[in-house]
Amino acid sequence: MNPSPLSALALVAVIGLTLAGCEMAEESAQKFTEKAEQAVQEIAREAVSDTVTAFNKQIDEVQKSTNEMLGKPEKEGAKEETEQAQPEPEHEQPRTPGMGGVET
Repeated sequence: MNPSPLSALALVAVIGLTLAGCEMAEESAQKFTEKAEQAVQEIAREAVSDTVTAFNKQIDEVQKSTNEMLGKPEKEGAKEETEQAQPEPEHEQPRTPGMGGVET
């Protein structure tokens, strides 16, 4: 049997359509993968954000209860925290030139 040019052309057309279909399927799968990855990242961000918010809320409650146990009003406790962050000038010792420095 001798293959006719028409059947060869039909075979080439079927192979071409199959390859085009495979390429479209691959592109579609890749787009789906990218969208799924973005969705997972967004869910992870939301979960981390919610966790951090809940953790900060618990820390605030612990600080509040600690201040209450120490007998400090809430506003005074917040004021004291800012004062601790900035050292008082009277506790600082002035530097004298030539003392405690590195000799070269």
